Amino acid sequence: MNRTKPADSTKRVSALRERRRAAGVSTLATPLPVELIAEIDRIKEARGVASRAPIIEEAVRLLIEKQQRA
Repeated sequence: MNRTKPADSTKRVSALRERRRAAGVSTLATPLPVELIAEIDRIKEARGVASRAPIIEEAVRLLIEKQQRA
C-alpha cells in the first residue's frame, strides 16, 4: 500500500488551495439540512454531474440575481 506522509499530504492540499485562489476560486463549507443535501444530490444525478459544487454555485448565482432585480 502506498501512503503519503501527513506532511506530504498537507503540502499537496496547501498547493491545491493556492492554485484555486490564484484561479479566483475559494472553498466554502457550511452545514445544510439532510433534506436539502438529498435534493441537491437528486439534481446532481439527474444532470449527470460529478459533484454538488456546480448545483450549489448555480443556486447561489440565481439567488444573487433575484436579489439584485428586487
